[in-house]
Parts: sequence; C-alpha cells; structure tokens
Amino acid sequence: MADLAKCRAEIDEIDTKIIELYERRMAIVKEIAAYKIENSLPILDPSREAAMLEKNLSKVSNQDYKKYYPSVLLGFLKASKDMQKELLDEKKE
Repeated sequence: MADLAKCRAEIDEIDTKIIELYERRMAIVKEIAAYKIENSLPILDPSREAAMLEKNLSKVSNQDYKKYYPSVLLGFLKASKDMQKELLDEKKE
C-alpha cells in the first residue's frame, strides 16, 4: 500500500498543474466569449459539446476511469458557459 501522505502530496502537485491548465483554458474561453458577443452567437453549442465529449472520451485510455470523465468535462463546460454568460450580461449593461 502506498504512503497516504506521499499520495496526497502527488495529488497536490497534479492539482497545481490542473489549475494552470484551467486558467489557460478560461483565458481562451474569454476570447471565445468576445467572438460570440461580437458575432451574436449563442453561448451554448450542443453539437460542439457532444463532439468534445466523444473526442475526449476516446482519448481516455484507462477504461476504469472513462466513465468518470464526462463529469469532469461537464464541470469545465459549465464553468466556461457561466463565465461567458456573465461576460455577455456585462456587455448588455
């Protein structure tokens, strides 16, 4: 059995990397929001989300983890849409 403290330290390192990638992702989402606002496009694009899920699920090689990935992606998508909505609402004011 692995040492719990060592495992938790490793999780902390991974979380730090995930946060860095999350911030990069959200910066790009801001650019996408600006484009959508400028071109009067809707925030939600269900076909894009479905394609992302299908494409990304195919990249999860560990079958034990695959069934959990949709909730991860949906969490990122919710955060992205929430921020886009907020930016759109600010633009309307």
